[in-house]
Amino acid sequence: MEKLPLKMIGNSNYAPTIIYPAKYRSLSSADVLALMLGLLALFYMEIVGQLYISEILLVLVTPILWLRRGQALLRNSDVRKILALGWIWFISQVVTDVIRQTPILDLARGWAGIIFLLINFCGLYLLLGNDIRRIKIFAFGFAISGLISPLIQPSSYYLAEPWKFGFGEPISLLIFLFIVMVSKGHIFRIRKWVWLIIAIGALSFYLNARSLGGIVILSGVILWLRTSPLTWRFLAQIRLQNIFLGGLLIGLIGLGLLQGYAYAASEGMLGQKVKEKFQFQDNGSVWGLILGGRFEILGSSQAILDSPIIGHGSWAKGAKYRLFMYQLRGLGFNIEQGRLDYYVNSSDLIPAHSHLTQAWVWSGVLGAVFWFWILIFMGKAVLKENKFPGELYPLVIYFGIATIWDILFSPLGSFMRILWALRFIVFLSTQRKG
Repeated sequence: MEKLPLKMIGNSNYAPTIIYPAKYRSLSSADVLALMLGLLALFYMEIVGQLYISEILLVLVTPILWLRRGQALLRNSDVRKILALGWIWFISQVVTDVIRQTPILDLARGWAGIIFLLINFCGLYLLLGNDIRRIKIFAFGFAISGLISPLIQPSSYYLAEPWKFGFGEPISLLIFLFIVMVSKGHIFRIRKWVWLIIAIGALSFYLNARSLGGIVILSGVILWLRTSPLTWRFLAQIRLQNIFLGGLLIGLIGLGLLQGYAYAASEGMLGQKVKEKFQFQDNGSVWGLILGGRFEILGSSQAILDSPIIGHGSWAKGAKYRLFMYQLRGLGFNIEQGRLDYYVNSSDLIPAHSHLTQAWVWSGVLGAVFWFWILIFMGKAVLKENKFPGELYPLVIYFGIATIWDILFSPLGSFMRILWALRFIVFLSTQRKG
């Protein structure tokens, strides 16, 4: 029988205290709570909007955790900045809604979204902190919740594309968590598992989850470069020229991925459905692949120009801004008139397919400031983790690439509030080094 390594402290007058190493640590009540919050994270109730079970639980436990650990929370300057900028964003939303006379129901949904995002972060950080083991427990529960919740509460999007709007992201998260577990903090053990990351990214491309596939594959490429004998020393150094050249290299790789996807999609190598979508969104340029799937930027950009300081209100509406999507045909996109008419007339919301533009359109420039700062915060965390890789290194890279994409190109859905809390905590965990 294997003997457990123990450390004993104390003296002859007292019974010794036995301290077990972290890997032999039994589950504490906080660990169990973290697992439960993760497992319930993506199950929701309809209360004004979608309110998630874990968010309700965090509202209940956060005051208790605050009384016990609140001072420790505020000692971290980045935590203070996230909370301060978040509340400034909220105040800006309140002022905007008062000025715009936003309907009560829309106002309630807009305010609740910001408040719950901040409560989720505050409560989870008080619970998880820099405890790497507990972060992994919560992340595992969150991924399992993502696998089960679509089966119990399926959305219309999931029914149409189960991988893209259901199983793709949780399975990708489980893959990165698996690599975290098997590498055990040894960075060069990651390299032999990169093929698994590339495979899940390629599967995402094939199953029409283009952005997920790109995020996963680019994360895998970065991990491979960081662990390659030829490039690891260069990428580990935080110098201006290294950051510039490293960013240029990664940008060129990303551009190559887009070009490779364009070729495979146009030739039907990824299936007929992907080919039809590509033909619908292609305008002959690689950037058309991005704009073609995020053409809401045409309307949201004009809405921001019309009112850059004060937003248009929670769940902002403005039919005139949707008409800007007709400019797509003038930009060379081969979009059927009937399909374009449907997109323009399907809603009266000001289109905003981005965290950044959504916050700016709804609450004004101070909403955008929050997400600009998150980009900077994330960038610093990724650079530090890249120099001093820790146990969560694969997860930091994956979340870092996903953060850039989501802030610039994805709307802030209610299901993402607790995911953002997890991302913030993973980025904050990099501060334990250097």
